[in-house]
Amino acid sequence: MKSILIALILAIGVFGGEALSQQIDSVMTMEWSVLDSEWIQIHLLCKVQLGYCSIGLRSSMTDCDMFAALSDGENVSLIDYWSRDHGTPRDDITEGGSEDIKYVSGGLDNSGNIDVTFKRKLNTGDKYDQEILLDNRGNICWGYRNNRKGWTEHTEYGDAGFVWATTKDNMYFSSSKESKYNHGVAMSVGWSCLAVIGIFASRYFKYTSWWIYVHVIPLLTASLITIISSSLLFKDDKYSTESMSEKTFDHSRLGMIMSSIVISQCIFGVMYSYFKIFTKNVQALTILARAHKVIGYALLIVGLINCLKGWEIYHGKAGLPLTILGYIIAVLGFAGFEIYQIFFKNRRLPASSKLPIITHSVAMEMIANGSKLMFADDMVLDVGGFILSHPGGSFMITECLGEDTGKYMVGCSSYGGAILPYTHTDKAFSYFKNFAIGCIPTPDGYLHSPTNSSQSTMQFTLVSKKFLNESTFLIHLKSDEFKMASQCQDPSWIGKHFMVLHSSRFKTVRRYYSTMFVDLIEWSAELGLTQRAERTDDGYVKFIYKVYPGGYMTNHMNSLKTGEVLDIKGPFGPGLMLSKMDGNYLAFGGGTGLVPFLDLIYYAWKIGCNEDKFKLTVFAFFRSWKDGFALDILEKMRDYIKPPWLQVHILLDDNSEQMKQIPELVKSHLEKEVTSAWICGPSGFNRYYHGFLLKNGVEKRKIIMM
Repeated sequence: MKSILIALILAIGVFGGEALSQQIDSVMTMEWSVLDSEWIQIHLLCKVQLGYCSIGLRSSMTDCDMFAALSDGENVSLIDYWSRDHGTPRDDITEGGSEDIKYVSGGLDNSGNIDVTFKRKLNTGDKYDQEILLDNRGNICWGYRNNRKGWTEHTEYGDAGFVWATTKDNMYFSSSKESKYNHGVAMSVGWSCLAVIGIFASRYFKYTSWWIYVHVIPLLTASLITIISSSLLFKDDKYSTESMSEKTFDHSRLGMIMSSIVISQCIFGVMYSYFKIFTKNVQALTILARAHKVIGYALLIVGLINCLKGWEIYHGKAGLPLTILGYIIAVLGFAGFEIYQIFFKNRRLPASSKLPIITHSVAMEMIANGSKLMFADDMVLDVGGFILSHPGGSFMITECLGEDTGKYMVGCSSYGGAILPYTHTDKAFSYFKNFAIGCIPTPDGYLHSPTNSSQSTMQFTLVSKKFLNESTFLIHLKSDEFKMASQCQDPSWIGKHFMVLHSSRFKTVRRYYSTMFVDLIEWSAELGLTQRAERTDDGYVKFIYKVYPGGYMTNHMNSLKTGEVLDIKGPFGPGLMLSKMDGNYLAFGGGTGLVPFLDLIYYAWKIGCNEDKFKLTVFAFFRSWKDGFALDILEKMRDYIKPPWLQVHILLDDNSEQMKQIPELVKSHLEKEVTSAWICGPSGFNRYYHGFLLKNGVEKRKIIMM
């Protein structure tokens, strides 16, 4: 009996002891007391004479249990509501639940304001009622309207962190209406404005020198806004999840995930920039670039969605329509620029006639004086502002200054043997128009048109195809509208190339091939290696190409029959950059890369070079003798004609002893100062000998990669 009495006293102390009061705002005050372990009594005092005041048990009206006191000016009605969203709530009975609010006392006070007391169970068991958890931090929301009868849209509302406390010490109330509004504004500005600007700059203005600032500053600001603003609101994490609606919970968790990912994205951006600027690790750079891009776009989309969710939950009257308007503007902006990029900017056009004329030799002098220039077919490009932006790494630009970018851009060559060729997009080619500072003229007399036709794209027909070895062929091309000079009249012509195009239904493939002035058949006859053949008509364009398994262009060229058409553009490229036959030169030709050096040898032989002024050492590389071409001509020139200015080394991969001696052989020719060293061959071959020469003392400006 004694123990029962003690328990009863304790129960009275815990549940029935203390009436607590919280002023919500200047209009509403709520008092409550816990009657026992099952019931809570609530007293609403509202300065409302005609209208209503209501309390919800979540932070917003979404999936929220509400109780309301409605005044018609004479009487007060108490109704248990369930709110699905920000529309008009319906009473629990209409929803299929039960009315669980029990009137206790009151109605209107002497001033005609709402002053009513009711009770309800802490846990009613009704699925349209939420359990009231004592001394547990959660949320409430409220709304009221005065001077209008009925259950209509509130004129004032708010929400707060709140504790249904059993003692005064446990009370907690923190209005969050202003902070959530500010959070919504901050996030909307961050993701529908700043993030869009940052990504916009990266997508459409990467050819500029300023895009990186417009990319980094807004996105970093948006990231900081997300982290700081979300962190200030994540005090909601202290609340039980039962007090949060499903939409609020999803919005909150999505915000937490975004806050974590934006930190990772910033780290990705810093790492990507570091690898791009300071390393040559293309594999890591590729992974980081793709991760940075995918996460960036994903964050933008998720951020925009979450902003929309936030305004829907918290019912921002101006925030929601303004956010939607921002989205529409962003979508229209991206769509407009994408259409402009695809249908206008991506069109490949010849160099503008408004550009000043700049020859290769003038451009090379500018490079020697510090300009960051490259060549793109008939244009001189200033890439100084793009070096730090090149997605493949800054080193690919800085180490290829003075080269023609064509072979890299169309995917027939790469920076080096360890890096696969990459066919650049039309968007990448469109940057040329922005980088171009000059137009490169076609050398006078190199190619002429009896009909004064445009050289933008020329059509030549196949005249003949000669077998040089089992995979290498020499073709002659003829045009009635264009004639190539029958002989090289200037050493600066040697080594230039033409672009060959082949279009199918779905793509256009472009490849570059060095042309030849010398006729190998005539040269062979001059040396007595073959009988003199009938001279080929002048004006033909000649290419030597090797057919590779899976090689789209070479297989197409090899399938051509006499009379069929091949589209070509050119001539392009700096070639050997040789203005006079004076100096000590090294030539490294790998495979069909030997072609320009055959022209050079023949030209020097025919003009009778002076050995005191001109020296040429040619290193001709092939896998085997049968894989080579014109080797009999080179041997004849070396062993029988023996021009004193010429040395020829034929180096074959299948001669292992000879291959071991190549480094020392090349070094022996570096003892005398080198005027220029030309390298023409596959990507790995070019980069290897470029590095070898640099390592062994040849100045970078003297090495010409072809």
